[in-house]
Amino acid sequence: MKKTTCKNLGGTCDAEIQGETPEEMGEKSKQHVMEMMQSGDQDHKAAVEKMMQLSKEEQEKWYDDFQKSFDSLPDA
Repeated sequence: MKKTTCKNLGGTCDAEIQGETPEEMGEKSKQHVMEMMQSGDQDHKAAVEKMMQLSKEEQEKWYDDFQKSFDSLPDA
């Protein structure tokens, strides 16, 4: 199991996100962001809007880079 923070994944806070795989960590990050947005957190909303402004290719490159760096993340 690996860990990182919301901020390291492009978010805005230091909440810890854990996962066995990049996909699991991505899903948990998405859940965290959705919860924060539902609670009215404007910083997380702005981070999502910024990510959505990236082109499809830029989003894919970001995710590919994350997948490649996953193994170097600290263990949870």
